[in-house]
Formats: sequence, C-alpha cells, structure tokens
Amino acid sequence: MREDFAKIVVAEALQSQVAGAIEPEYNHPDLPGNTRLDLLVRSPQAQNIQAAVELKWVRKSTDATIRNWAREIFADVLRVERLQDQMAQGSERVVLVVGEAEEMRRKVWEVRAQVGDGQPRQNVVSALLQQRNAVGAALDAPNPVNLANVSLALQKFVRASAPELMAAIPTTFNVRIAAHYSTKADGIECVVWKVTRPQQQRVLRTADQIWPPVNPPALG
Repeated sequence: MREDFAKIVVAEALQSQVAGAIEPEYNHPDLPGNTRLDLLVRSPQAQNIQAAVELKWVRKSTDATIRNWAREIFADVLRVERLQDQMAQGSERVVLVVGEAEEMRRKVWEVRAQVGDGQPRQNVVSALLQQRNAVGAALDAPNPVNLANVSLALQKFVRASAPELMAAIPTTFNVRIAAHYSTKADGIECVVWKVTRPQQQRVLRTADQIWPPVNPPALG
C-alpha cells in the first residue's frame, strides 16, 4: 500500500466522523514555501481548523531511496505543533503512523541517537515522542518534551530531522499516544500521537538559541 492510498483511507474515515470538510495536501499557513500538511479538518460553520493530521506509511524501501522514518515522524510533530493560524479552540494536532510492524520496530520504536566518542545511546521515541506500553493501549499522561534539556545526540537528531524549521522551534511541547493498534495476522501496526502545547506561555527560539554553539577555548 502506498502512502497516498493510506491518506485516502484516513480521509474517508475522518469524513464519516466529522461534519466539516476534509482538505488534503493543505499549504501550511505558518511556514514559508511549499510546506504541506497531509489533512486538515474544517469546522462546518466558522471554517476554522478543527484538526491537523500528518500521516506516515512506514514500509520497507523498494528502491534506492533510504527513508529515515524516525526523523520524518519527528519533523511531522514539529509541523503540526507550529500550526497557529485558523486553529479553533480545542483543535487537535495529530501524527498518525501506520506501517509494517517489523519495520516500525526497527526504524521507529528502537531507533537510538548517539554522538559517538563512547557516549550513551538514547532512544529517540522515549525522549522526543512517547513510547508504546506493553499492552498497546492509549496512554493517559503525555510526555513533556523540553528541548533545552536534551542531550547533544538528540540535538543533532532534531536538527537533522527538519533543518528548514530550525529558525523557530518550540522550547517545550507535549506528546501522547492517543491510540495504538497492531494486528499479528498481517503484521500491521498503527499509532496516533497527539501533540499539545503547554499551559504556560509558548516560546519559540532558533535552534542556536536553545543550544548555543560550543566555542573551543582560545589558544593563549
């Protein structure tokens, strides 16, 4: 199954649940250039955005292109978090990932970031998203992510995930697994991460402001 077909399936499922219009491949109103969001859900009257959805279909590559799924998913998190214009009160920011269970395990759940030089490796999903639980259910408490406190390995991961967004990224945000399903028969897994903003004032900074470059000591 291709990702574009998965988008059609999700759009049809959403349309059966909401009264407003579904808009695919919508140009991101808060980012310059041709950055697009996979799906938007409009409120039926005010035409505000009720939900923004980024979608990934994780599968083994069939060509020479090597996809870094963990980076792409985290970039989607930053894109939906950034959405501000036209968002209705109580609107939702969602990253929906469907994929082959084995590929999800290898390329998403177990991906670790490492600087090198013998430094410890860190699980990316646990630190920057939210890890699934043993029974595969939704989790009640979100994972609060504070980018100012992440390790050098995770800083490099974030920068590589979405270099085009590094001019303005949130210092803090929350991520929660709202749904998680897997089917052993056909080896398919689905996870829904919801992204929310902290109750306190939201702060955007450049990557260099959050992680100031380390200058080498001057030679005397």
